[in-house]
Amino acid sequence: MPAIDDLRALLDRQRQVLERSEPGVREGRDPEELHRFRVATRRSRALIRASRPLVRDQLAALDRELRWLGGATSEVRDLDVLIGHLRDLVPSLEPDRVEAGEILAALEQERERARDGLVAAIRADRFHDLIRRFSITVPNLHASNGNGSLARLARKELERLRTAYEDLGPDADDDDFHRVRIRAKHARYAAELAATTAGARFEMLADALAGVQDVIGSHQDAVVAERRVRELATEESRLAAGRIVEHERQLRRDARAALPDAMRRVERRAERAL
Repeated sequence: MPAIDDLRALLDRQRQVLERSEPGVREGRDPEELHRFRVATRRSRALIRASRPLVRDQLAALDRELRWLGGATSEVRDLDVLIGHLRDLVPSLEPDRVEAGEILAALEQERERARDGLVAAIRADRFHDLIRRFSITVPNLHASNGNGSLARLARKELERLRTAYEDLGPDADDDDFHRVRIRAKHARYAAELAATTAGARFEMLADALAGVQDVIGSHQDAVVAERRVRELATEESRLAAGRIVEHERQLRRDARAALPDAMRRVERRAERAL
C-alpha cells in the first residue's frame, strides 16, 4: 500500500481514539481514558512531524490545533501520573505516612481544579472544530514529494535520537535527558509508520524505542515528583517530603543507569531494520 494511504489510515485511527475517549475524559472516572486521549494527540503530532517531507504543510493547521489540545490535557495527565505514583509510595512511609498523605491530598485537590479547565476545553467549539478538521483533512492528503520512503523518514528520526543521546555527558542535566526522550518518541512513531510498509523489523525497532521512552519517562516522572513535592511541603510534612525526594532521586539514578542498555537494544534492532 502506498505510503500516503498508510499515513491516512494511521491518522484516522488516532481521530477515532479521540472520539471514543472523549466521554470518559469528561466523566473523569478512569485516568486511562485521558491517557489514551493524550497518547492519540501526541501520536498524531509525531506522525505529522515524521511525514512532513511526504506531505509538506498539508497538516500544519491540524498540527497547531493538536498542539493546543495537548496543552489542554497535559496538566491533568501529569497529575494523574504523579498521584498514582505517590499512592503506591505513601503506605511505605511509616511513621511519616499521615504527613505524606497530606501532600497527596493537596495534589488531588489541584487535579480537580485542573480537570475543570480540561472539561471546559473539550466541551468548547474549538475541540469539535478540531475533530471536523481531522475528518476533512486526512482523507484528502496527497503526496507532495513523490510518495517518499517511510523507511527514510524513520532513519532520519533515529539519527536525531542518536545525536541527542551522544550529546549526553556525565554531567547532563534533567532537561538534556528529557530532550532524548522527545527524540525517542519521534523516532518510535516514525518507525511505526514505516512498519506499515516495511514490516516486522520496523515494529521491533519501534518496540525498542518505546523502551527508551519508558526508561527516560521514569526519569522525568521522578524529576516532576521531586519538584512538586518540594513545592507542596509544609513544616509539618517536611520529613515525609524528604523521604519522597530521596526515593525519587534513586529512581532518577536507576533510569540513568538503565538508559545505555535500552539504547544498545535500539541499535541492535536498527541494524536489522535499516
